[in-house]
Amino acid sequence: MNRYEEFFDKPGSWDFEVREYRDDLNTIVPTNMPPDPNPQEAYRTAVFLEGFIQEHRSTGTWSNDAIEQFDSFDSTAEVESVARALREIASRIEQ
Repeated sequence: MNRYEEFFDKPGSWDFEVREYRDDLNTIVPTNMPPDPNPQEAYRTAVFLEGFIQEHRSTGTWSNDAIEQFDSFDSTAEVESVARALREIASRIEQ
């Protein structure tokens, strides 16, 4: 089973809207992410979120305890899924 499978709907799209995580993402990113980020804004947010994830992984603290402060995230897999979704939005820069 794919670690992120629970976050996909049957057609294979993300089963959430990035805007659902906006308040928590804005505590990680130094500039506020709008409700519907354009590719550049999604890229910026993804970079900071991935940095947050990597920092906790490198210190051995990447667990659900690391995200306790956030209301919208229930698991590390959910945080990683949002980072992937942001990367997908960001990939539209080149299209």
